[in-house]
Amino acid sequence: MGWGCGGDFRSTTLGKGGCLLLADVCNIDSNAFVVQKNAVSLEMNNRNNLMAKKKHKTQGGQQFLSDTDYLKQRMRSVEIGTCYISPSIHELGLGHVVVTRRHTGGNVSVGCYMVDTFCLGVKDSFYRLRMTPYEFSFFMKPLEREGVEECSYEEAHNWIYGAIDFAEEGGIKPDKSFALTKYILEEDTDDVPLIEYEFGKDGQHFLAVDSELEASKYLPTLRKTLGDDFDFMINDDLDDFDEDYEDEFDDMEDDDWDMPRSGTDALVDMPYTYKHPPYPSTCTIKHEWLLQELGKKENAFGLKDELTDRILTLPKEESRQDLEQILAFNLGLTCDEDLTDGDDEEFIGIVGSCILLLGEVGNSDSSLDLVLEMMRQSPAFYEYHFGDFGPDILVPTLNKLGQHRIDKLLDYCKEAGLYTYAKCQAITALASIGVLQPDRRDEIVGLFRELLVFATEHLAENTTFTPTLTGLMTCDVMDLQARELLPELKNLYDTRLVDEGIAGHFSEIEKQLTGQLPMLIGIQQEMDIRKIFARMRTISSD
Repeated sequence: MGWGCGGDFRSTTLGKGGCLLLADVCNIDSNAFVVQKNAVSLEMNNRNNLMAKKKHKTQGGQQFLSDTDYLKQRMRSVEIGTCYISPSIHELGLGHVVVTRRHTGGNVSVGCYMVDTFCLGVKDSFYRLRMTPYEFSFFMKPLEREGVEECSYEEAHNWIYGAIDFAEEGGIKPDKSFALTKYILEEDTDDVPLIEYEFGKDGQHFLAVDSELEASKYLPTLRKTLGDDFDFMINDDLDDFDEDYEDEFDDMEDDDWDMPRSGTDALVDMPYTYKHPPYPSTCTIKHEWLLQELGKKENAFGLKDELTDRILTLPKEESRQDLEQILAFNLGLTCDEDLTDGDDEEFIGIVGSCILLLGEVGNSDSSLDLVLEMMRQSPAFYEYHFGDFGPDILVPTLNKLGQHRIDKLLDYCKEAGLYTYAKCQAITALASIGVLQPDRRDEIVGLFRELLVFATEHLAENTTFTPTLTGLMTCDVMDLQARELLPELKNLYDTRLVDEGIAGHFSEIEKQLTGQLPMLIGIQQEMDIRKIFARMRTISSD
């Protein structure tokens, strides 16, 4: 990708009055970013220390990776969330760019970049993984005080990589932190639409720093690369600003750190109360090689096409019975196990593989019942076997097996005491039927009307529907573009228990569904089993 560079980015004239501009620039650079990074760290360290071991071990397939490995290997598979940018990046050539990724469980990973569009590119950056909604709200507080605004991912990407390209023309590399934080971003390829921005000031690189010491880091490189074809300014009048800013930060009222009114103030998840029946303790199958192949470590994160084809060429009824036997046996084997103490050598993705294969050869009776039974298991069971691959595995399978038994899916969605992030896959599968089969849209909309009414009546109980689940279900309604469900959505939001951090405020939803605002991209669920396996292999590889 390429970007336009040079040119008169802003017409501000520097001279004796230039110190004001530089002061503003340095305030953003040396203080807001650092204080934001450090303050968040101080607040979150205790919680992170307590949760780190659990998070490390309970994220299905991903639980065995360090944060660094997870960032490198898996982060780009997580859905891009809301992005933000500082207005100062337009006005002063320096500001924050924030990119989020929203996990299927509702947590948020974030990359925060200090971008100098006049000269230095990415001056600093850092990341945070799997923040809860509350932690994310805390994280955003200093940035909101700065006045960051929402932007598209394409805008964020082009500002970051465009500034990097421009900086490299002057011999300046991005800060070393970018070696990791770049994985929060999509790869810089032609797949990301190009937006032409102008970089530099008055057609030149312009270095603005707050001390001679900082200037000495860059001036030799700039002179070697650009000669005299750049400008710079040093301001050393801000020595006391860091302390003043930190004092202001520390003196914030407690109320400043409260979450805005939304469902995240309520319980994130309902109490898990399901009591499972006895499951098989033996496994009798006709094709023993099937169990052997599915149990191989190299097949844990997605089968290759050759093995998939070999399995799918078996007599359909024989493969269905064998897969159900294997799945039921593994259900009994792990349903009551402590799945938080495993390591990488122990994980085998046999459950996910069997479920995806059942989507091809299974039926809407025993096969669908078994998959739903898997989804009734504990949160630890779900996170171990599915993790962030839950939508990839469960939504297409439920779509294929359940499209003629939507009554089973509906009944499952109404069950009490189940794991929120398992249940949301069933709701999304229902929505996918209406999206992918337009002739059934009205049928599915009617079903969602029933679910919305049911959720409204039971949301306060926190036993069948949670604020998180209703927020996710609202997204499914928007994917259906079900304008006719606005009255039911309004009643749901009137409970004041919907997590607005997931789908947004009702006013925003209403405007999107009525065409007053652009509709967000809806369901783009992959249904091809070979492509799903290929994606899982790609994400899981180095």
